[in-house]
Amino acid sequence: MSKLFEDRVFWITGAFGALGAATARRLALAGANVIASSRNVDTQLFADWPHVVPLSVDVADDRSVRSAFAQIEERFGRLDGLVTSTNVAAFGDFLDLTDDDWQRVIDAKLLGSVRPIRAALPRFIAQGHGAIVAISGRGGIAPPPNHFPGSSVNAALDLLVQGLGRRYGPLGVRVNAVAPGPIRSPRFDSMATTQAATEPTRLTALDGPGTPEDVAAAVAYLLSDDARFVTGTRLYVDGGGPPYA
Repeated sequence: MSKLFEDRVFWITGAFGALGAATARRLALAGANVIASSRNVDTQLFADWPHVVPLSVDVADDRSVRSAFAQIEERFGRLDGLVTSTNVAAFGDFLDLTDDDWQRVIDAKLLGSVRPIRAALPRFIAQGHGAIVAISGRGGIAPPPNHFPGSSVNAALDLLVQGLGRRYGPLGVRVNAVAPGPIRSPRFDSMATTQAATEPTRLTALDGPGTPEDVAAAVAYLLSDDARFVTGTRLYVDGGGPPYA
């Protein structure tokens, strides 16, 4: 892979999940230094990746997020992009889901994206450039009946990205979302067990489900200079959506 991101520095939250880990590897292979953060850090996951730096961060705690950003500033003196990829699962019938179920998703994925963006944004503004990519999801426009908390947060993230892209685009900061559809991962398997069995090839217009690497490729594009004229948008990585209405 070409060194598309030579000497650039990217911060990925939720980097030890399937999508975050695939993105970290993709960016590192392209020459970037990657801060891979998560509340629970697996020191072995990136043991063979010298340009991936694990960092323990709890995105549900603003002090933890700001401390992490300060450490990134001290070590690298720059930050070129941020990817927010945190998530928690809360599946079930709407009437069975509690306030706590909803709050966990809101705090981990919505506020868990707001906090790192808020920490990094002044740096991007000061240097006149920066790219932010939030991982949302296709549920933001087509919510599965067993996934209302996550789908609602996906919709909120997409709206946040649209607003931030317009607000900070004139200052050189691009903000976009990647909305995956069915992607093969532990989370996908968890969702599949809560709904009727469906042949994987019938989940999308293409031969699905996709892979974490498919999502990582989309994120890398939005972080790159190839996407210099793209902001405030949502890029679907969902195999074209369901093939049948």
